[in-house]
Amino acid sequence: MIEEPFEYLTFGRTFGRAFGIFFDRFDIFMAISCVSMIPFALLFLSVVVAMLTLVFANYDPDVLGHSPVGILIFGFEILIYALATIVGQGAITIAVAKLYIGEHQGWLQCLKLAWKRKWPLLGFGLILFGCIFLATIIVVVFYFIMAIYPNGFTTFMAVAASLAYAVASAYAYSGLLLGSPAIVVEGYSNPISGMKRSWELSSGSRCYLICAIVSLLFLFNMLYAFFNNLFGSGDFFISIFNPLDIVIRIIPTFLYFPIHSIIVTVLYLNLRIGRESMNHQVLSGDLLNDASPASRFRNDDPTAEFSQDSMDYRHVPLVDGGEGDAKAIPITTAV
Repeated sequence: MIEEPFEYLTFGRTFGRAFGIFFDRFDIFMAISCVSMIPFALLFLSVVVAMLTLVFANYDPDVLGHSPVGILIFGFEILIYALATIVGQGAITIAVAKLYIGEHQGWLQCLKLAWKRKWPLLGFGLILFGCIFLATIIVVVFYFIMAIYPNGFTTFMAVAASLAYAVASAYAYSGLLLGSPAIVVEGYSNPISGMKRSWELSSGSRCYLICAIVSLLFLFNMLYAFFNNLFGSGDFFISIFNPLDIVIRIIPTFLYFPIHSIIVTVLYLNLRIGRESMNHQVLSGDLLNDASPASRFRNDDPTAEFSQDSMDYRHVPLVDGGEGDAKAIPITTAV
């Protein structure tokens, strides 16, 4: 049980809340992570098989002739992996949001609820990471030009493109980071609406979001380096082909996946608490009502739709209609 779930968290307490949630419901989050990472395991196995086939086939033309089929299979596996990952993140978001309102949802139920939002979630992931991929290709082109025509100007352009890529990616990623929890919690039916909502929430808080994600990445890189030096080879080039080092590299990934999703959800909920004074009733209405994403503005009983008890706190009158009609404000003049 989360104590005072709807209080605004500082940077340090954000991590404390996220790790507390993770260890409190470790079984649920790891079950979602294992199910979501099955396509990753299949993709990894396919890559290993492809590499071994190329090595032992000694570039046989008959084997290379099947490359288009292999590329098509890899593309399909990557799409399945992306769908499983984004649905898994959505399931973890639902589990965290349910904990905020004091409910405990099983991992299978969370996956089923997230599966209902699979298409907007997949569209959001494809748009976000597709744009990052295209920007990466542009930077790589600059480096190819620098390698072909090495001079001061091409070197300057490559460095400038790298700096612009880093700044623009950080700015855009921090603005769109909260798109997945926004789609899942608030029920947006298309990815563009979720991206707009994320951009709205992250405005003025990008440093907070970027520092949280960078700190998490640094923590897990330190964890991987520790286990690699303790149990593995401790050498980067050997670890690429060493089976034990590969296992050591994969294990932190299974832990990083749920913790990253939990922190993103906590960041999303924390910004809504700080900016919109979100409370138990508002979040419950978002999770229980599929009618409209505007339910985030509701501050009522989620079962009281289209009734006198239903109220949108964006349109709260200063006085009741009856009282306003019955009581007129007298006009006085100074003599």
